[in-house]
Amino acid sequence: MKSALLATLAAALPVLAQAEVLTLSEPMAGGTLREGTVDMSVYTLPKGETASEVVAFYTERVGAEPLRLAMQLEDGDSTTFGLPGISGVSYRFERTAGVVTVTSAPTKTELALN
Repeated sequence: MKSALLATLAAALPVLAQAEVLTLSEPMAGGTLREGTVDMSVYTLPKGETASEVVAFYTERVGAEPLRLAMQLEDGDSTTFGLPGISGVSYRFERTAGVVTVTSAPTKTELALN
C-alpha cells in the first residue's frame, strides 16, 4: 500500500510543477499565459535589425488594473524574474534565432529563520 501511494505521488510531481510555455516565432506575434492567479498577455515588435521589443500586460485578479512591462531582447538574451507583489511564480523571457519564448513556472517560497 505504501509503495503504491509513493508511486502515485511521484507520478503526480511533474504535473504539479509543470511550467507553461509561450513561443512567439514571428514579429508582431502574441499570446497569453496563465499561472496560478496571474494572467499575462505578451506580444513582440521588431526593434531595429537585430532585436525584438517584448511587451507584456499582466493582472493578478479580475477587476485589477493591468500592469505593463517591456524589454528589448537580442538573440541569445534571457532574463528570469518574479512580478512585484506576486509570490509563487517566476517568468523567463528569452530570444534565440529570432524566436521569443516566455515560460512561467511555479516557485516555492521558503522562509529562513535565523
